[in-house]
Amino acid sequence: MNPKRSIAALRALCELKLHAEVLVPAVLEALHQVVPSHRNLFDWTDEHGRLVRYFIEGPIDSRIAQLYFDEFHNRREAEAMPAFDTLQRQPHGVRGAAELAHEGFFRSALYNEIWRPQGFHTRLEAVVRGHRGRLIGSLVLYRAPGDARFSRDDERHLAAMLPPFAAAMQASGPAVADDRHVPSPEPPETLLLTLQGQICHTSPGAHRLLLMADGGASRETLSRPLDLMAGRLVPMVLARLRELARSPGSGPHDWQPGYRASPALAPPPSITHETAAGQFVASGCLLRPLNAADAPLAQVTLHRLEPHRVALERALRALPITAGQMAVCRELCAGHTHTQIGQRLGVAPATVVDHVRKVYQALDVRSALELRAVVDRRIGIR
Repeated sequence: MNPKRSIAALRALCELKLHAEVLVPAVLEALHQVVPSHRNLFDWTDEHGRLVRYFIEGPIDSRIAQLYFDEFHNRREAEAMPAFDTLQRQPHGVRGAAELAHEGFFRSALYNEIWRPQGFHTRLEAVVRGHRGRLIGSLVLYRAPGDARFSRDDERHLAAMLPPFAAAMQASGPAVADDRHVPSPEPPETLLLTLQGQICHTSPGAHRLLLMADGGASRETLSRPLDLMAGRLVPMVLARLRELARSPGSGPHDWQPGYRASPALAPPPSITHETAAGQFVASGCLLRPLNAADAPLAQVTLHRLEPHRVALERALRALPITAGQMAVCRELCAGHTHTQIGQRLGVAPATVVDHVRKVYQALDVRSALELRAVVDRRIGIR
């Protein structure tokens, strides 16, 4: 890992003028290359330090989340660490991990009932403030038991990316309506429902994906039943599946062994729901019961699509090139000429030519067209 290169890549990500709902997941992901961690989290607060909502990487355990809000938030957490609402008095910058690295904290209820079940052991926190010190939120990096402790270098690297991140959060505007979207690297999630909409089972990350499609994780949204949260994405898919279940060739007798579905059946129904956090696609299919007397179930698969700009930055970070070469690659992928790239980046034409030559050599390509093909393959575009 090259921290200087990784911080430069993260700064470039912050300059894309992304909506905050897209920016936060993208920054938390990119942060792993600046400061390695187990999982990252961002808390949105109001200017008085009250928690508005949060985003966390990985599955959300709603039971633990509810326990935290009901018993620990600004209450019992003060037994082991400063309560959440003390953020309003914290200055901008990094709070070191050492303040919680003691036996008293590891014996606390907060650690054993909230942190440890989620794989959290130590944390590095950054208080994010904007113009005139206005509080924006809290950025938290967690490491798991057995991971190395956060170091002073980790603290310095995290501090280096706070100014561009705070600026990007303040500049966050409306989502770009015509922004191209591509599938995110997150795995698809699955819901198993009755045709009447009752959720029977979900994959581990389904709750988090539904929360993203419903405005984010907050005390209010976490208290809603999953059936209600799925209401933005699933009903139209279920309606189509109910039609298929009632159509000729879909009766209970057709689920018996030896039945062959017609090859002319329509593709699985799907619906796309767009929010500031991206595009969310739900597609469904009927599941055949083993007992012919039973009703079929609905399997709904959820995907999130992200702006192409975010996927491009991820692909560029994975290339074996320097920060300066990444900047030139970004411009080449946008279709700019060498002259335009020099003007846009404020560098001499000879510097652009040198960067291009080294990029082509590193990636074994001979033209901007071949470069874009390499990047597209990394994004998953065919």
